[in-house]
Formats: sequence, structure tokens, C-alpha cells
Amino acid sequence: MSDMTIGKVAKAVGVGVETIRFYERRGLIEQPTRPEGGGYRVYPGETVRRVHFIRRAQELGFSLREIAELLMLRTTHSADASDVRRRATAKLQDVDQKIERLQRIRQGLTTLLDSCPGEGPLQCCSILDALEHDEVLTGEPTRRKEKGMQTVRLTIGGMHCNGCAEIVRQILEQQPGVKGCSVSHENGEARVAVDASRVSGEQLVEAVRGAGYSASIATEAD
Repeated sequence: MSDMTIGKVAKAVGVGVETIRFYERRGLIEQPTRPEGGGYRVYPGETVRRVHFIRRAQELGFSLREIAELLMLRTTHSADASDVRRRATAKLQDVDQKIERLQRIRQGLTTLLDSCPGEGPLQCCSILDALEHDEVLTGEPTRRKEKGMQTVRLTIGGMHCNGCAEIVRQILEQQPGVKGCSVSHENGEARVAVDASRVSGEQLVEAVRGAGYSASIATEAD
């Protein structure tokens, strides 16, 4: 391959010119001197092969520092294949460790999603709770609640707008033992996080009815 400009090198390898310059700054490829009479720097064909080597090594997970060491081995007469194999073996072990960690992350995320109700007040959000308690990667059940905590779902009639929903929300959150709630006038329901030792679903129903809305317990679950 004949001598070429930096733009042609970048095009031949499929990278941007700035990538070539970055490799130059990191000492991975040599920057040619500019011609005395002016003009473009001229790169030898070896530069293309060297950048291809760097890119393939990066795809395999080698860091730029490790790639520099591999490139140095190519020009070290005392080095042999065992030196390269030792580095490749270490990289494989590193990849295996990363895969193991990613598998733990995947299991942790799966556990979080399996335990997430997907609706209701944030006080009952198992995902936020697990993140706060640093249990995401354990693969163990992550759902935590305060002792006696429940989510009560109420069916509410008579709500016609967001203003009605806000009134119901305020009424519910004023009740002893209520940790938080979400109310939807469109669905005609409320989800209330409660301390079951301090308030019951029936008491919540009565509070809503006292404000002029109809209410009943739809579900009550731990």
C-alpha cells in the first residue's frame, strides 16, 4: 500500500481523522514529519496495518495501555509467542469476570422487575427500595417494606377531574398511618401505602365517603 495522507489512512481503516490523531497522541502510531516545503504529512502503508491491529485489539477488550505493550512485543527481539499468550490469557480471565458480573447484574435486574408492582405510590416501589439498600446485584429477593406495610387499592366514584383526584389524595394522606398514595380520576381508583397497624382499608373508605365520594376496597394486599 503506497504512502497516503491522514485522511486516506482514516478512510482505509474506517475511522475518523481524529481517531488517528488520538492514537498518535497516545504513542500508538508515529506521526510523520511535515515536509520541509510544506504540504501534508505522508503516512506509510504500515500505519494502516498498525491501526487495524489497534482496532481489532480494542474489539477484543484490550486497553490502549495493553495494546501499546502488544505493539512493543512485535518489535522486541527477545519476546516470543508465550508473552503474547500470557497477555491474551489474562485478558480472557478479565472478560470472564466481566461476564460473571454482567450475569449478576442481569439477575439483579430480573429480580427487581419480578418484585415490582409496576403501579401505586412510590413509597411501595420495590426497585427504589432495593437500590437504597444496595441489594441489586445479590440475586436475592429485594422487596422490603416496613413491618405492617400494605398497599390498599380503592375504587372511587364521583371524581370528574384532576381537582377531584387531588382532593381525594389530600384526604387520604391526612389519615394516620398513610405513607403515600396515588389517585386517578380517569381510572376511578386510588392506591394507598399504609401502616396496617394504624389504619384499615375500611377507615380509608369512610374518609373518602365523608368527602362526598363513593368508595370501596378493590384489593388489599401485602
